[in-house]
Amino acid sequence: MQNDLAPEQAFLKSVGDNIKARRKEKGYTLEALGEDIGLDKSNTFRIEQGKNITLLTLLKISLFLDIEPSELLKTNVEVKIEDAEKFITAKKLNRKKK
Repeated sequence: MQNDLAPEQAFLKSVGDNIKARRKEKGYTLEALGEDIGLDKSNTFRIEQGKNITLLTLLKISLFLDIEPSELLKTNVEVKIEDAEKFITAKKLNRKKK
């Protein structure tokens, strides 16, 4: 369930769900989508599972699915400023430890 995820993960999962739903609605397979945007099936699957996605890949997917990129980004995930600050702070700490 997305409520168990950190806000940034929940957002990516929701975007992936949007992509998957639109792909299925159009009747495309993971392979077809991947081939047309230059990814293999496993990377396309990862995107639909909520892994990070580049803006260029999002644009390619939206063009292939004939939908505005903003439609794929529409989610009901709420990210509070406090959550974003915690995320940024944690990333900074992890970077300093390396």
